[in-house]
Amino acid sequence: MFKEGGISTNNHEKKENAMKNTAEFRNALDEGKLEEAEIFLNDIANDPEQFPQYDDRWLDHRQREIFQSFYKIEDWQGAKRVVEATKDQKSKTGRIARLEELSGMKYDEI
Repeated sequence: MFKEGGISTNNHEKKENAMKNTAEFRNALDEGKLEEAEIFLNDIANDPEQFPQYDDRWLDHRQREIFQSFYKIEDWQGAKRVVEATKDQKSKTGRIARLEELSGMKYDEI
């Protein structure tokens, strides 16, 4: 197992612990399991054919939710990973501004 960008990428572990729906994603956020929630979103973003029930709008909304969860605990690097994974340019621009505002740092410094 190795970590890439702070996220575990062990394939066997990912399949055993994989989330299956929005309710499980939200439960993970509520329980502070942000790494698991982030992996779920990355899997969907990286392999959309595997998850046809989720469109870009759904993904953007869930990214907003996890972005908020990261910044509430002042995990600026986690929030930045979400920003970098954001496809919608308007959302990305807004999240960069929000992250700079909340962290008190320039985006490139995070």
